[in-house]
Amino acid sequence: MRFDLRARLKQDKPFYFIWATMPGAILAGQLARLPYEGVCIDMQHGLSGFGDVVTMVPEIIAAGKPAMIRVLWNEPGLIGQALDVGAAAIIVPMINSAKEAAALVKAAKYPPMGMRSWGGYAAVQAAGVVPAAYLAEANAGTLTFAMVETQEALDNVDAIAATPGLDGLFIGPNDLGISLGHGLNADLTIPNLDAAVRKIGAAAAKNGLIGGAFGGNPTNCRYFAERGFRYIVGVTEVGLLAAGAKSLIAATEQI
Repeated sequence: MRFDLRARLKQDKPFYFIWATMPGAILAGQLARLPYEGVCIDMQHGLSGFGDVVTMVPEIIAAGKPAMIRVLWNEPGLIGQALDVGAAAIIVPMINSAKEAAALVKAAKYPPMGMRSWGGYAAVQAAGVVPAAYLAEANAGTLTFAMVETQEALDNVDAIAATPGLDGLFIGPNDLGISLGHGLNADLTIPNLDAAVRKIGAAAAKNGLIGGAFGGNPTNCRYFAERGFRYIVGVTEVGLLAAGAKSLIAATEQI
C-alpha cells in the first residue's frame, strides 16, 4: 500500500482530513495538496458518483495522501467499488447492529475474513504493487469504519465494536444529535450527547478499534481529540471556501 493509513493512525496525534462533497478531479487534487493529511469523498450526501470518484481518487493518491470514501450505504457492491477504485478506508453509514457490522466486514475483506470479490485493478495500480502483493496486504491495508449515529446503534455499540475484522467506529454527530432529540449542530457537551460520545469511544478502545468522528470545525475537532478520537474530519471543502472568503474579504476591507 502506498500510504500506510493504519500505521499513521497508531500514532497518538489526531489525523485530520478534508471532507469533499463536490465532484471533480482537479478539485480533489488541489484539496490533497492542502495541509490536511487526507481527503474523504462523500458519496452518501455529497454530489460525487462513481464516475467522478474514479478520476478523483488517483489525483489524491498522486499528491501522496490517502483517499477515503464514505459509501452510499452498507451494500456489498458499493463497498467493493469504493475499495476497488483505491480507497484506503471506507466509512459506512447507519450501522445499527452487530449483524450489519458483520455484513460490512464480509463485503470489505477478502477471504478468509470476508467475501470481497477480486478484480480491483485500479486499487492494485494505486498501491503500486503486483496483484498478488495487493491481495496479501489488502485486508490489513484497507480500513473499515462503521458509523454510529442513531440511538439503536448506541444501544448496540458494544456488540458492533466486538465485530471481528472491523477497524473503527465513526461518529456522525448530526444524526446522533437528531436521534437523541437535539437537532442539527447540537452542542456536543450536552450531557446525554457527551455521554454517548464517551460510550462510543470506550467501546472502540476496549476492542482495539480506531475512534473516528466528523469534527468539521476547530471546536468540535478539539472536543473529539480530547476524548481520544484520532480519525477526525477537520473541515469540508465548502467550509474551507467560506473561511477563506471571510478571511480575505476582511483583509481586503482593511486596504
